[in-house]
Amino acid sequence: MLREIEKRQDRTRRKIVRISEQIPMVGTRAFGIVDMGTNVIELRPTSLCPLSCIFCSVNAGPRSRVRWAEYIVDPDILIEAVREVVHYKNCKRVEIHIDGMGEPGTYPYLVELVQGVREIENVQVISMQTRLVTFNERKLAELAEAGVDRFNVSVDAVDPGRARYLSGTEWYNIGRVIELVRFVVESTRSDVIFTPVWVPGINDEEMPRIIELAKSLKIGKKWPPVLIQKYVPHRHGRKVPTREMSWNEFFRRLRELEKVYNIKLVPSIEDFNIHKERSLPIVYRRGEVVKVRIVERGIFVNEYLAVPLKLSGSTVHDRVITVIASSKLEDLLIGQRVRVRIVENRNNIYIAEPLDF
Repeated sequence: MLREIEKRQDRTRRKIVRISEQIPMVGTRAFGIVDMGTNVIELRPTSLCPLSCIFCSVNAGPRSRVRWAEYIVDPDILIEAVREVVHYKNCKRVEIHIDGMGEPGTYPYLVELVQGVREIENVQVISMQTRLVTFNERKLAELAEAGVDRFNVSVDAVDPGRARYLSGTEWYNIGRVIELVRFVVESTRSDVIFTPVWVPGINDEEMPRIIELAKSLKIGKKWPPVLIQKYVPHRHGRKVPTREMSWNEFFRRLRELEKVYNIKLVPSIEDFNIHKERSLPIVYRRGEVVKVRIVERGIFVNEYLAVPLKLSGSTVHDRVITVIASSKLEDLLIGQRVRVRIVENRNNIYIAEPLDF
């Protein structure tokens, strides 16, 4: 499956970048670690995805026209990075959530990654966001045995035609996904919850069907079985020509479904045991000038990955920076040392503009 996905990306002239120890694991949403200041650490091993969902907030998959690079990270680097961040947070109950700007199931070292993370002290829960389409029963059994506690399965429609349409992929088979969910529930230690995206005017009638399916499969043994997400257009994401629900309308409609189906659809942070914990330090402030070396393409066209010239060798204190510059400058920029100005540092995601070009 990975080779086929890489071939599809090659046809769109996207570069597949293998991330090594020279690039810090914090600083970008495309790969590595994303810390939101809680006991949940987001772990992103790859950005590859075989689907082209029509609402995708990160514009993943073969049909993307705004990406010009994809990433696969060495598992040993990720494991050691997680170990350091967990130690820094110094909390007793950490959840590692494997997700990303792609499908974790495309990552060839997923079992090894889960095994390594499970061995880290204070890691109590390992969850994974997935569409299951890249898995089979054997791989799911291996992941459950390695330590995955919960699969957050993206199911946006039960109707086969509607499911294919939403996935932007003709070969997507919701029937097969349901078979795999049933296998996980009946034959492994892992739990499953459904995490559909509600796109108004597209899959309104599918929400009740997804709820009924969740009940019939008896998913959500430890967590609320259905976690519906609101469709929100994003800057680089695919835009659906539909009316966006307000948050008030969204929660009102969830409450209505709760009453009809006697199921919890508006979870609290207590349901997933999420709480604030020590955040990773902000290393660079907005407006700060940093000397960096441009090392690779960023995930989107007109973006580049940059590594500061001064590194400590610590995941907690080192950052990768995304530099915005014309794709026409690729041959000139990559490998060069330049000065950049930080223009964004929200949630330890660093965006910068070059000063020397």
